[in-house]
Amino acid sequence: MSSLLVSRESRKKWMTREALLAILSSLLYLSTQGLAIRGHEDTESNLRQLLELRANDIPSLQSWLQRTKYKWISHQILNETLELMAHDVLRSLTDEVREAEHYSVILDETADISAKEQLSVCFRVVTENFEVQELFCGFFSTADTTAASLFTVLKDILCRFNLQVNKCRGQCYDGAANMGGKHRGVQALMQEEEPRALYVHCLAHVLNLVLQDVSQKVDMCRDLLYFVTELINFVTCSPKRVALFQELQREEDVNLRKFCPTRWTLKAASLRSVLLNYESLITFLRETASEERNEAGAKASGLLKMLYKFDTFFVLKLLTMVFSRMEALNTALQKRTLRFHEAEKMVKAVNESITELRQTFSRFWEEALEEADKVDVEDPSVTVVRQKKTPRRYEEGSAAHVFPSVMDMYRQRYNEVLDTVLSSLRNRYPPGVWQHMAHIEQFAIGNEDLTYVTKFYGDDLEPGRLLLHRDMLIDIVKQHNPAPLQTFHDVVQIFSGDKGQHLRNLLPEMAKLIKIALTIPVTSCTSERSFSCLRRLKTYLRSTMGQTRLNHLALLHTHKELSRKINLNDVADEFISRSSVRMNTFSTSAKSSH
Repeated sequence: MSSLLVSRESRKKWMTREALLAILSSLLYLSTQGLAIRGHEDTESNLRQLLELRANDIPSLQSWLQRTKYKWISHQILNETLELMAHDVLRSLTDEVREAEHYSVILDETADISAKEQLSVCFRVVTENFEVQELFCGFFSTADTTAASLFTVLKDILCRFNLQVNKCRGQCYDGAANMGGKHRGVQALMQEEEPRALYVHCLAHVLNLVLQDVSQKVDMCRDLLYFVTELINFVTCSPKRVALFQELQREEDVNLRKFCPTRWTLKAASLRSVLLNYESLITFLRETASEERNEAGAKASGLLKMLYKFDTFFVLKLLTMVFSRMEALNTALQKRTLRFHEAEKMVKAVNESITELRQTFSRFWEEALEEADKVDVEDPSVTVVRQKKTPRRYEEGSAAHVFPSVMDMYRQRYNEVLDTVLSSLRNRYPPGVWQHMAHIEQFAIGNEDLTYVTKFYGDDLEPGRLLLHRDMLIDIVKQHNPAPLQTFHDVVQIFSGDKGQHLRNLLPEMAKLIKIALTIPVTSCTSERSFSCLRRLKTYLRSTMGQTRLNHLALLHTHKELSRKINLNDVADEFISRSSVRMNTFSTSAKSSH
């Protein structure tokens, strides 16, 4: 009789465990997909509806949901199980950072839907196979955004993750004064504690500033961008106008795209959409101006006059060409595994591309004239600027400049835009980081001694062994390829992957230098991407979500591959072991249940 009772109790515990695992897997699914777990009422929540759907196929879950007693799906229990699963993911991430020996920090901040300041924390590490990883490790709320406060938060995070500050070899932030300030920014405070933590101003943010310079320093670009903003808003702010415009569009035309207020490189798509729809926009504005007898008609008439001007078409075509090149660079810079020397080559390539454009004005001019004629734009003419009359005593005898031809006037405008871009590219990108990487490259390929490298990295490297291993590398390469090493990329390729395993074992000091160099971040795009996750999770309808729950959901949603590898049996065992009541309700392990 007693054995029968034990067997019955064991089976009952096994069934309750099966129901618990179904609850955990449902919770994990919703979290991984970024879906809301609760609703305004628990009975209509996503979790409850999903459990009832699954109960049709899982008898033990069906009987569990029909219980009148406690079902272990309260808000507190759900938060506890979310914590267990999120910590499983976080342990995997922090273990990977610690195993890499050296790391870099990537930080960025934003305000969420409830106006709380969220600091996104990411780490960049290099694996044993020289694969670059950028790992998002959570959001941290802070009311104070001063550099001192943010640095305190950063040190607290490093302490929690058991990461030593003296192992940090890079830091990447945006250009805000509290983050990248030269004297009292977070980067300066970090370098006071660890001088080898090289600061990189996010290259994607720098590119954004380059295009911002163009609009601020060149009046015709500023005016054109404002005009395009007004034009797109005029068309898209009214459903009636949108419907009319779509009727007038040709099949191959693309939809108008609004400007992104902060990301300048994304303006290329908006400019391109206006250029491709130029003829359709003229027709649309002409009809609107003639039919609307109100303020909208007057505005359409004014916008139409601007579209008819050759100046508008010329600058629009020019900015589309320039912004499109910057957009291509921006897209390439956002690659999570991008290496710094690769980014440097990309920036130089775009610089060369824009420099080459200065030699192709004649072709651009002919194309602009031909395309403008097709869409009935007015012929170009020399703009006569009214000169302010100065008192004779101030005159120096020089007359106002007169362009010999229309083409020469537009050539000057064309070159002004390109020269502004080139000047900003030279001045905005930080020379200190380029020079640092150049020293490492020149040493690695055998063109420089180890003075700079060993002085900067100190006890990270053993000078004697490093020089020996560098010389051995050059000798080994010569045996297989008479051509000498040309770039740092060549060195990385030799050490990377399975094919470089023997060299990493043979030349560990050289391998260590390469790993440290690859650890230096390029952009803060990984943190930027986490903000997209934040906006998916903490929405207008979920604005009261607590910080702890937000962080757990963000980890599970961002790292989907790790989330799907979570052993739910282990999670269940940990959950059950925390309470004697749970141990009396559920089977304590998968093995004992069978």
